[in-house]
Amino acid sequence: MSEPVKVKLSTTYKLAGVETDEITIREPKVADLITVESVSNGGGNNAVLTLMIAQLSGATQPEIAQFSISDYKRCSKIVTPFLIEASADGDA
Repeated sequence: MSEPVKVKLSTTYKLAGVETDEITIREPKVADLITVESVSNGGGNNAVLTLMIAQLSGATQPEIAQFSISDYKRCSKIVTPFLIEASADGDA
């Protein structure tokens, strides 16, 4: 994924201060992995995923936490492969 991915959401949410029914997720950089790793120290998988989705979309973690499970899963499908790759390499 080199181009940002737009995900259609099932309902409208306030993200980055704007009411919208879609979220755009960009490809992570190493700096994103470092940020999420340091902020979520001791957090579970959902804490890490929520922070990563927020980091890559410009939304906040509390905004992402308001997502329905189905919207969260759609976004998680995009972000999870990057976290798995980083973890396999000894990071994140």
